[in-house]
Amino acid sequence: MFRFIKSLFVKPKKRKNGVSVKDFYNESAEKEFTRTTKNAAHMLEFQTTEFFYKKYLKKGMKILDAGGGPGRYTVDLAKQGYHMTLLDISDKELEVAKRKIKQHRVGNFVDSVDLGSITDLPYKDNSFDMVLCIGGPLSHLRTEDERKKAIRELVRVAKPGATIFISVMARPAVLNLCVKDFKEYLKSYGYKSEKDFWNETNILTQTGDDNWFVGCSYAHFYWPSELKDLVLKTAKNTKLLHQVALEWPNQNTHKEFNEIAIRNG
Repeated sequence: MFRFIKSLFVKPKKRKNGVSVKDFYNESAEKEFTRTTKNAAHMLEFQTTEFFYKKYLKKGMKILDAGGGPGRYTVDLAKQGYHMTLLDISDKELEVAKRKIKQHRVGNFVDSVDLGSITDLPYKDNSFDMVLCIGGPLSHLRTEDERKKAIRELVRVAKPGATIFISVMARPAVLNLCVKDFKEYLKSYGYKSEKDFWNETNILTQTGDDNWFVGCSYAHFYWPSELKDLVLKTAKNTKLLHQVALEWPNQNTHKEFNEIAIRNG
């Protein structure tokens, strides 16, 4: 599964590479809860994800929302009576999550809200009937070793036969936006010339690694085949059930999509 966020771009007058992933999400904690439901175009990510995990839901399931931030999926699934565990690296996002859990009166279905990393999950083997790692947590791990460790951890805590959902940020999406909106980025990030911008875009194309496109914090943008190979080679006893695009195929027509949605109620 792939996602890409344009709504979270930070556009400073001067570039400030090196913002930690934790600090970035601490600063955007409130926005992240509503990011996937604020309009019709952004709801594509939420609705597509929901469509696929609903295929595998069964009554009474214990579900881990790993890297679940402010708890959008935790709250929605808890409303439906599933027993949720939420984990994230951002303490501010977890504060939002706790507030939303209380606000929606679903505390009886949230077993715990834990601060931690997807590379070192604080849970026993075979603990969960379903595991979610959606919203792009795997994109914020810098090395292949870290990504493999996270995948092994997600598999470890899942019960045999459990379904695991992973979404990442997509390289085709970010490269499309580099072309589509390059004049805006030139102005926003203070490049001295178009050549400098395209040199950095070439690095992004070749490696997928980036230190500024998502709020001047680190992100790795995946090719579809890259994610598939990473998962299947790391967790050899797993089976690929689906590989789908979420919001990004529609990124060039967000405005038109929202206008259509408004006209049709």
